[in-house]
Amino acid sequence: MTLVSPPVVQAASDDLEITAQTSYVALPAERRIHVTVQARATNVTPDPPNGRYYYTTARFGVQPAIRNLTAWSGSATLAARIVSSTREASVVEIAFGRSLFHGASYPFTFAFDMVDPGGAPRRDVRVAPSLVAFPVWAWGSRGAANAVSVTIPTGYTVTVETGHLTTRHAPNGATILTAADVVDPASFFAYVTGERPGAFHQTSTTVRLPEGPVTVLIRTWEDDPAWGARTTAVVSRGLPVLRDLIGLDYKVNGQLRVEEAAASRLGDYAGVYNPVTETIDVRYDADGYTTLHETAHSWFNENLFSGRWIGEAWAEYYGVEAGKRIRTDGRGFGLTPQISAAKFPLNAWAAVGVEPPLTEQYGYAASYRLAQLIAARGGISGLQAVWRAADEDEASYQPGHLGSPAEKGVPKTVEGWQRLLDLLEERTKHGYADLWREWVVTRAEARTLENRATARADYARTVTAAGDWELPDQVRYALGAWQFVGVEIELASARSVLADHDRIAAAAASLKLSVPGNLRTDFESGNFNRASQDAASELEALTALRSASTALGRPTSVLESVGLLFADPAHRLEVARADFEKGDAGPASRDARAALHERSAAADAGRIRVGVVGGTALLLDGVAMGALAWVRRRRRRIDIPDRQASEFEAPTADARSEHA
Repeated sequence: MTLVSPPVVQAASDDLEITAQTSYVALPAERRIHVTVQARATNVTPDPPNGRYYYTTARFGVQPAIRNLTAWSGSATLAARIVSSTREASVVEIAFGRSLFHGASYPFTFAFDMVDPGGAPRRDVRVAPSLVAFPVWAWGSRGAANAVSVTIPTGYTVTVETGHLTTRHAPNGATILTAADVVDPASFFAYVTGERPGAFHQTSTTVRLPEGPVTVLIRTWEDDPAWGARTTAVVSRGLPVLRDLIGLDYKVNGQLRVEEAAASRLGDYAGVYNPVTETIDVRYDADGYTTLHETAHSWFNENLFSGRWIGEAWAEYYGVEAGKRIRTDGRGFGLTPQISAAKFPLNAWAAVGVEPPLTEQYGYAASYRLAQLIAARGGISGLQAVWRAADEDEASYQPGHLGSPAEKGVPKTVEGWQRLLDLLEERTKHGYADLWREWVVTRAEARTLENRATARADYARTVTAAGDWELPDQVRYALGAWQFVGVEIELASARSVLADHDRIAAAAASLKLSVPGNLRTDFESGNFNRASQDAASELEALTALRSASTALGRPTSVLESVGLLFADPAHRLEVARADFEKGDAGPASRDARAALHERSAAADAGRIRVGVVGGTALLLDGVAMGALAWVRRRRRRIDIPDRQASEFEAPTADARSEHA
């Protein structure tokens, strides 16, 4: 076509409208993805006054490291070259072979191959008989009728990990993924994987731990031996480090299986641990931290603590810590501002596969951050004490005195987050309730934490008041069961008994008496009702003993001495004191009252006896006092058992004459 020569003719730099139909065809046997872009370019750039704009080339940003770039229009081959290339993208230029003026259209096609470069497991393009995985881009102008199609051959389980593509199947069994009407190719992105199951190669290695050898079976795709070698190295080096950091024996029946997997089995997750089959599925592109995270789930799963966030928190924490020590690759979950915007209480984290992606990301990142904060307070050894207690089913609250055997038994009424908080605070002696309020609990659960704080404060106060007495196990169990109303009732009863004990101890000390062990036995057995009854009996006995002791401590008059000729209240008082120290409060009270009665009634008894002998009463101030002493001595000899009677002699002649 002859052009009118304008005063100015120049190549245009924009306003070239392109419509593109892009096709991706996976060729696993050839280890490449063939990409074909059928395009039509239209010059919509208005000509300037006295001139014309035209286009001679079109440029496209394509995937990095492409190969075999070609272009054509009809039967004509076009010049095509890679202008620049970075890790993120390559820029290709297609020459039209003629000038494209305003209003004209030009059909052309270019094609290239995406080839598996090998090397790093996290590479974007993987093409092999066992797996195809690659990014899908679109080209064309915004608003144009652009489209994309992807073809995966038969025998592959195909997953669209990112993006939106419609799936159908061709008559030959191939999977066809399509996206029509891609109005904004610049923002279009998808990532596709296809896994061919059953092509595994298995190797094994033995890892020696203090509790015995562990066989690690590594199942890798036949065409990916590098993954098997790398995973074997990470697990065999990392497993002993995990075991030492956590402080618990490895209990997976002496064998662990690690299997290479893709998104068709794992979905959006980099790894999955199955405690039933004792198998770890790890993505083909997972880093070392991820592999160790899943290995740490051998310890941290529902068997140790219930609650999703707990298992993920500590699997990630120990996976990262072990990864640092063996210097493998990886990066722990991080809380970016975007992820933090999805904040929610970790106790509300739903099961795998339920939450939207951003919520899942927050759950993982927040639980890991919480684990870091907990570890900073509790320390490695403190955490190990927590894990041992959980593993051995120890009760959260234990007897407070040295030498007491550990009590076991986990209440069925508590969840993992409750038990973990109790064990952390009891075993490390640090507080964590503030972290639970910030990261873990819902609004309703936060009120429970307030009740818990009150009950724990009362418990600590009661333990202090108890001194060397041990609170009964029922109180510790109720506190560990978060039954705070019942705990408050029990603690109030315990403090009431302790207050009675203090009064008993003070009263007994003033009488130089030892306190019997009845009350302590009742208290430590948890029978507070019986303890209260025993305390009342002991206080009653002490009152009687004090009264009797006071009465017997007064000097006796002549009449009282006569009245006591055939009574010995002091002896009764000693019996009462012995009864009290043996724990027989009832007999102690009776004997003490009897002693008091004898002492109190002595004067009246003396008057009666003086009245019987008449005027001889005047002799009581003299000779008769000797007779009184003899009678009392003689009475005590009569009280001695018969088997000892032979040890005593009859009264002497002087005594008899004195008596006469």
